[in-house]
Amino acid sequence: MKNTSLYQRGLSIVEFMIAIAIGLFLIGSLLAVFLAQTQTYTTTASQGFTQNAENAISAMITPYIRGAGFAGCATTIYALSNLNAGTSAPLSLINTTPSMVMGYQANTTTIAQHNAANSATGSGWLPTLDSTLVGNVEPTSDVLVLLGPIPGSYPTGVTTYSSSSSSFTVQSASGVSAGQFGSISDCAKASIFLTTSVSGTTITHVSGSGTFTNAASDLAVNYPIGAQFIPMQQTAFFVGQGLGNESSLMIATLNGSSWTVSPLIPGVDTMKVLYGIGSNGVPTQYVSAGSVTNWGEIYAIRIGFLIEGQSGSGNYSNANPTQFTILGQTITVPADNRLRHVFELGANVRNTIS
Repeated sequence: MKNTSLYQRGLSIVEFMIAIAIGLFLIGSLLAVFLAQTQTYTTTASQGFTQNAENAISAMITPYIRGAGFAGCATTIYALSNLNAGTSAPLSLINTTPSMVMGYQANTTTIAQHNAANSATGSGWLPTLDSTLVGNVEPTSDVLVLLGPIPGSYPTGVTTYSSSSSSFTVQSASGVSAGQFGSISDCAKASIFLTTSVSGTTITHVSGSGTFTNAASDLAVNYPIGAQFIPMQQTAFFVGQGLGNESSLMIATLNGSSWTVSPLIPGVDTMKVLYGIGSNGVPTQYVSAGSVTNWGEIYAIRIGFLIEGQSGSGNYSNANPTQFTILGQTITVPADNRLRHVFELGANVRNTIS
């Protein structure tokens, strides 16, 4: 009988099982390290995204808030009454409720699902959401509407003007187009109007009838040569479904009677707004839109956002938070293990109409 060397007999079943166990242990250890590194990367990336989103939001929104109410060097506004026809607040109310700020408070505080669909009705807000914005806003998001100069624009001088004409000329009409709003001011008064056409340096505006405060009809008030013209823009901010149906901070600009809606910052779950009211330009309390009684006496605005990270970016020791407080209001979110962060900012409104 031929003898077989000990080294030619191979592994026994026990040895083979031990080898498999050691291999599985090593693979498990490597997998644990990989998953931990992936978690750390996802969390870190989400933290970086959140920080970038906060910086972008602050840089984009703050100028609009600070510019709200600026219609030139005057705060006494003489507006065209036909701005009331077919457009959106505050412009639609400016003849009867003079204001450069308008807001809508969402009644819903629970985000039922990630990237929630926009609401198809305006009854979920206080006051009722303007019909021109219905279908663009997610149910938990407040809406902030601001009327002020177009960002980056500067006043230009009026070179010819007649109170009986529907047009006037300015030193420069660069960037001004039909459908935009504008304002003429001589530091004692100002008129807001809808531009219908621009030819060279000649600006033609809508004519109509009606009065505002102590003004004569339309632009029938006189403005001297050298008065200021500045292009105006009504802008709305809210959270809605953006590209790929992702919840995003949206910006909407009013052109005539319709809005152009565009996504600004993706990954924003909701937005909440408080309005500083008081007297003599000093806010004494901050309230939600449903509690504002005079939109012409808004002196400051606080605005808060809930920003989300990537799926699985949450790295919590004991629980997956589903409730966050934004400007004193509790918002409930899905338990989807996402890193989320509350960001709040505040700014004074440059001018009010009171």
